[in-house]
Amino acid sequence: MPAPHRRFHLRLGALAVAAFGFAAALTATAAVANCAQCMSGYYDCRAAGYDADSCRNDLFFCQRVNRCPLEEPPEI
Repeated sequence: MPAPHRRFHLRLGALAVAAFGFAAALTATAAVANCAQCMSGYYDCRAAGYDADSCRNDLFFCQRVNRCPLEEPPEI
């Protein structure tokens, strides 16, 4: 492989790694906000008068989908 092509492939590989790293960092940052949103959704559900089991199931579903640590909701 000629030298110009080799340099091009190395740069393309470096660009791909950088793009993947940026996307992973962005995803990790977004997950924190979604985890907080799950708990506030639980409080909103309880404030609306729904039973605790339904709200807890919604909370756990939200936490699983957003890959949050599963937290037991506090008693209200």
